[in-house]
Amino acid sequence: MVRGILTLLLLSQLATAAADEDIFDFYFHSLSLPASSQDDFQQLSQLLGYTTLEDAIVLCEQIIEDNSGLQETNPALYGKLLANLGMILNFGEYYENSIEALDNSMMYLDRSVPQFSPQLINVIMAKASSLISLGKFEEAKQELRRAQHITHRDDGVYSATQLPIIEKLFRVSYQGGEYLDADRQQFFALRVSERAYGYDSEDLLPTLIRLGRYFADRGALTPQFGDNDLRYLRESLFRRSLELYERAVKIIEVNYGPNDPRLVEPLQGLSRTRLMQRTNNKSEEALERALYVIESNPTTDLPDRIDAIIRLGDLYTLTSDSRAGDLYLRAWNLMHENADYNWLKVQAFGTPTRLYPRAQSIVYLDRRPNSADGDSELFIDAEYTVKVDGRVGDVKLLGKNVPNDQVRRLRSQLAASRFRPRIVQGELVETKNLIIHQRFRVAGHIEKK
Repeated sequence: MVRGILTLLLLSQLATAAADEDIFDFYFHSLSLPASSQDDFQQLSQLLGYTTLEDAIVLCEQIIEDNSGLQETNPALYGKLLANLGMILNFGEYYENSIEALDNSMMYLDRSVPQFSPQLINVIMAKASSLISLGKFEEAKQELRRAQHITHRDDGVYSATQLPIIEKLFRVSYQGGEYLDADRQQFFALRVSERAYGYDSEDLLPTLIRLGRYFADRGALTPQFGDNDLRYLRESLFRRSLELYERAVKIIEVNYGPNDPRLVEPLQGLSRTRLMQRTNNKSEEALERALYVIESNPTTDLPDRIDAIIRLGDLYTLTSDSRAGDLYLRAWNLMHENADYNWLKVQAFGTPTRLYPRAQSIVYLDRRPNSADGDSELFIDAEYTVKVDGRVGDVKLLGKNVPNDQVRRLRSQLAASRFRPRIVQGELVETKNLIIHQRFRVAGHIEKK
């Protein structure tokens, strides 16, 4: 499968939270219901498979009503039916109703199963998910700590069964702006994984690579120029990222050799972290090795080779290395030789691709300029050229209704920008008459529609 070309950026935004896992991970799929309800329960599973939600809610409520006698004869089973209703309501974003159903579920389960029964974890996790969706982070933490305590009682402090719980605790901390606590959750997840798989196990590789990226992103979002504590935190985050990627590289080398394709991902991560760190000028070495690994492996797909060449070319562009052009032409020629990849030539080299910095769709001002009429759009229009080395030149102001200091800021930003240039008929070319329409808004101002 052809992978899209990924551009290498200096800064990367860390999403506030990964997509929440499917709430039905906690669903009780196998329940020994009375024969009269088995068909309905099977139909419920089918409705959920087709995400026919409203019908599923009605049917689940009907199954609960039909089995109300279980409140006395089998309260644990009745509690699980209520829990399933809570999870379906959660999926439908009826979070308050979901919490009510899950609380009722716990009332029956608490009186019918042991205090630290693993059966409680599903219900607790589902409730925590609803609380997180409502932004009730502290309450969610309490629920997650309870679930974690159950895993500790059942399997020990470093039980691998708590990893999904740690992941949720991390998300809650990150979404709540408690970044140091989020870091601690990630450290603990690594320790748990090390205990579960072994310090040098290949099974650790996904965790090492994921956390390597996380700590690099955290470092990039920490101010470079601040007090000593902030500078130390920033460097320690980057150092941790590099250590994790280097561990991954070593594990792969020991188990598979120095030129195994599995090395490409952690090597690319190493390069990315070093570039984001800014004080380290060795970012090229890791990408050069990644490209060597790809090109020396006969089983490597052509899109992977092209992607690696362009990544290294982008890095050379960002670091003003004149070798960038040769790499871009190598990638273009590889695509040109195979008609199936003509579309990729257009995607990669049909127009200049901005590498750094990220374009700002909107810049916010403290107040509306006196010269701007009414609620008219605030803007700067400028024309510029992208040269064959990816730099910007010939910046011309076309129009504006914001102060001159914003024009100077935009000129400075364009001067610092780097682009992957166009290629036409096998040659790097300048691209003239490019237009930037920079929009502005006043912070806190609500525009009329």
